[in-house]
Amino acid sequence: MQHIFLDFEMNQVSRKKNPDTPAPLLHEIVEIGAVKLDSDYRQVGKYSAYVRPRNFPVGPSCTRITGISDETVAGAKELPEALEDFLRWIGEEPARIYAWSDSDKKQLYQECFLKGVWEEKPPKQLRRWIDFQRIYTRLLGLSKRNRISLKNAIGGIEVNFAGSQHSAADDAENSAVLLTLLHDKEAFEERTRITRELMNAASAPPPPATTLGDLFGAALSQWEFADDEEPVTV
Repeated sequence: MQHIFLDFEMNQVSRKKNPDTPAPLLHEIVEIGAVKLDSDYRQVGKYSAYVRPRNFPVGPSCTRITGISDETVAGAKELPEALEDFLRWIGEEPARIYAWSDSDKKQLYQECFLKGVWEEKPPKQLRRWIDFQRIYTRLLGLSKRNRISLKNAIGGIEVNFAGSQHSAADDAENSAVLLTLLHDKEAFEERTRITRELMNAASAPPPPATTLGDLFGAALSQWEFADDEEPVTV
């Protein structure tokens, strides 16, 4: 089993000016970033590609936050072709997809269905998803209503954020550091101790475990897209 940490950057178009446009098309994916970890949670690959939006030019909000402009994506592929490249990079080995929150999964699924990229189910490489922010927040002893940001999660283990925030590939790579850390229970407890104390979570440490699978428990299967599950509708 390989582990893919995925992140998207998305366009931002005014709903007020486009009231009849479905929300996913107001936030088209303009960058795909990912890192690949092997079965031992060691990074073995990194992926980055821009995506040209179909419905709207890149808006000023997106450019301000990500640095991505119309010029940046002018020569890029649209989503259907960009996803074909990304799926080839993932390969045929079984994969589990991780993302920081479930917003990327929702955007991908809804945008693909609205654009006719998928008629029914997503391709097999994109059916098993983990909302890693939810898992990590829970392991810190925090409630789901008090989710920690990626920047604070990285800072909480005394690691500088590598690269640029709101770069999809860099966000994915930084998130993957946390996934690797969870594979070492003692290191996780030590490096998150201050964060848990500051957030009054010291009384709710992660459950005793020696492997990442033990730490996640039933949460892993909860986020998998089963082969016989009904297709997503929008």
